[in-house]
Amino acid sequence: MNNHAFQAARTQLEQLIHRNVDSKEKLAMLSLVKDMAAAMEAEQDIADGALRIGYAKRRNPMARIQDFILGEVRVAQ
Repeated sequence: MNNHAFQAARTQLEQLIHRNVDSKEKLAMLSLVKDMAAAMEAEQDIADGALRIGYAKRRNPMARIQDFILGEVRVAQ
């Protein structure tokens, strides 16, 4: 699920909660939705960071040579 689809589903869920849930339970449910969204955003930040690091490594010729040499050593073992 991409970020746009997640945000759309989150909005729909929040609207359903506002319309159909008692006020006592409403705050607890909205808090859980908020925590879920924060966890997804944190996971997305981690994935984005890993992609940036991988891209930087592929752009660096020395890192590419090092990966090639290490890969050859691993295959030889």
